[in-house]
Amino acid sequence: MKPDTKYKTLFHIIVITLFIGATLPVKGQERSHKSSEKESVATKLSVKNMQADMAILWSAIKEMHPGYNYYTSADSLRKVYDQTYSSISKPLYESEFISQLYPFICKLRCGHTQIKHSVGHKDPQGLYPAHIPFKVLVTNGKVFITTHQTEVLRTGDEIISINDVVVKEIIKHGFDLYSTDGYNQTFKELFLSEYDGFADACNKYYHWKGAYKMQIRTRQGELKDLTVDTDEIILNEPQASTLDNYTNWTTAKNTGNLKLRFFNDSQTALFETKPFSYQDTITYKEAFKLIESKKIKNLILDMRHNTGGDIRVAIQLLSYLADSPFSIIKDVKSRLQNPDLNKSANYFDKDRTNDFLQGYKITNKEGLWYHVETTPAMGTVYGPLPLAKEYHFDGNLYVLIDGATFSSGALFTAALKSQRKNVKFIGRETAGSEEGCNGMVMQELTLPNTKIRIDFPWMRVESVAQNSIRGRGIMPDYKVEYAPSDIITKKDCDLEKAMELISN
Repeated sequence: MKPDTKYKTLFHIIVITLFIGATLPVKGQERSHKSSEKESVATKLSVKNMQADMAILWSAIKEMHPGYNYYTSADSLRKVYDQTYSSISKPLYESEFISQLYPFICKLRCGHTQIKHSVGHKDPQGLYPAHIPFKVLVTNGKVFITTHQTEVLRTGDEIISINDVVVKEIIKHGFDLYSTDGYNQTFKELFLSEYDGFADACNKYYHWKGAYKMQIRTRQGELKDLTVDTDEIILNEPQASTLDNYTNWTTAKNTGNLKLRFFNDSQTALFETKPFSYQDTITYKEAFKLIESKKIKNLILDMRHNTGGDIRVAIQLLSYLADSPFSIIKDVKSRLQNPDLNKSANYFDKDRTNDFLQGYKITNKEGLWYHVETTPAMGTVYGPLPLAKEYHFDGNLYVLIDGATFSSGALFTAALKSQRKNVKFIGRETAGSEEGCNGMVMQELTLPNTKIRIDFPWMRVESVAQNSIRGRGIMPDYKVEYAPSDIITKKDCDLEKAMELISN
């Protein structure tokens, strides 16, 4: 997959859905979309412009970023900034500059802070010519072949090294291509596996063009040295037979894209969430009405790949599941009393700033932070919040989570964990930290010289979690690992584990 296409998709499902109830409608988004249709001719950025923009970004981070000095000390972050600034010693294409900038951004340890190309960006032809004729599963520091376009590899082969570089080094550089909350690695592994991040590391850091000299360990444990020649790839990947995970399930009607399924001849239901959006509130009522009518005792709630969205919608879902009047967040806070008057104000999106002024107000200072309240235009986000008046579910709850359960998806999960009995979590550590995240007000900082854009949160959001581990996501009660063959056959091991627990 080409880098531009992949990142466009990734940012759509991971970044644009990060607004955790943050915004009223943003006019600037429509304007940017229309502008992005224009094409531009790729030219290299000057050292002067790149360094000037780095200085502007650093100034904004020091002044107001809620992640500054939070997981990484100010001194350590300054050291990485100085190293990155000094390393910019020659003109670079925009993609190259972003790749060089990302390790510094990753040190903020904020999944809501990401780098986007300038509007209308277009890479020069041949900048990243390599094609890696295989896809991978990255898990627990190891890399396994899943699909492949060459006969010398097999599904399940473990990659030990490529071109004499051990795979742990490739993973390390791949982890620096995308930010995540705290010390979490599950999303970064998912990014390398599902969004071609492993191929990006080979391209953007090592600039490999193939053929690839590889050492692998076969499924039988044999070490083999081989060469993967990109001139001899199979255009049509071999297709394995895929499993139907819902053979014995019946899909309900009238729940739109939020699939509600009932297991045949049982009292078990499966409800699949998506990133929270306004229309979901109507679907929730219909879904829980059906769940009650069928006297469901066991509900499996699928929060996997729920990357966030409108926190007010998350509140609606929680109202059907919490044990009593509940909260979803403990506090929202800002480093500045007037975030709209920051020194970099001219570089932030003015429409989003206006939306912030309509939806939020800064009140008293507590320590180093200012408390943030919402206005009637935004609505109530602090608890205690009321339970749903009807169709509340009181049975056994099983929640599927993974490395893309993020932002308000993770805040919802943390709130559910602390305010619901009879709940079990299945899968993998969430991408969103259990203790909270940066976000709520998601701004866009456009660096004036290179026009590169930075997703830049203005607020810190504290969850209602109890006994969270600093910098880590919500941990599953039952951890589920996937094998390469599971990826190929699309086996739903999380659902299988939930059904096993229910049957026992």
